[in-house]
Amino acid sequence: MGQNQYDLHGRVAVITGGAGGLGRAVSLAFGAAGAKVTVAARAATQASEQVVAEASGHGWQVAFQPVDVEDESSVAALVADVASREGRIDVLVNLVGGFAAGQPITQLDLATWRDMQDLNVQTAFLTSKHVGRLMERQGDGRILNISARPAVSGRKNVAAYAVAKGAIITLTEAQAEELRDTDVTVNCVLPSIIDTPVNRAALPNADFARWPKAEEIARVLLFLASDDAQLISGAAIPVYGRA
Repeated sequence: MGQNQYDLHGRVAVITGGAGGLGRAVSLAFGAAGAKVTVAARAATQASEQVVAEASGHGWQVAFQPVDVEDESSVAALVADVASREGRIDVLVNLVGGFAAGQPITQLDLATWRDMQDLNVQTAFLTSKHVGRLMERQGDGRILNISARPAVSGRKNVAAYAVAKGAIITLTEAQAEELRDTDVTVNCVLPSIIDTPVNRAALPNADFARWPKAEEIARVLLFLASDDAQLISGAAIPVYGRA
């Protein structure tokens, strides 16, 4: 994982999708920094069990809690439960999302369009809404979203995904403005293709050395969650590596 320069002891973090290709690295990085982490996803999986077990082996506080982040009542229940148990939520990292590509707009089916909005935008909206309410009452907190390079590149045959990830930037900017008079900051990062096993399998002939590593992006998110990033809100930060 590399040496961790950020100290998040005493902070409570909720990481949605915290056991995936990027999520595992983020959950472990926040755990290593001392945060008490809740990994939230639809159901426990082998991957989530492995993240919790690995963190536990290091003495880090990482636990799993089920949530359907496309369902508002489920999200509200998650936030209420964590707040009741821990007293607050200091960091929200929205990692849940999905990818679909290959169809030009003239051939794009409505189901794919809706799926991309639901998986990428609705999930971030619901968690940002309910955690944002709590953070506004607290007077401080960090909300971190994941957009993507296609949101600003206009590449062909990825319209549904690109529009959804563009909406994440707008969601980030809007909530940052709404919370400007508090110490709650809202930012997002824009990865290119992340070096994960799934992406390597999908693009076996790519130069993997040029892709940003999940652990590298996790360190950027750690910085944004830290006190050093207090002045940054409403930012959309490229994390492209050399891709």
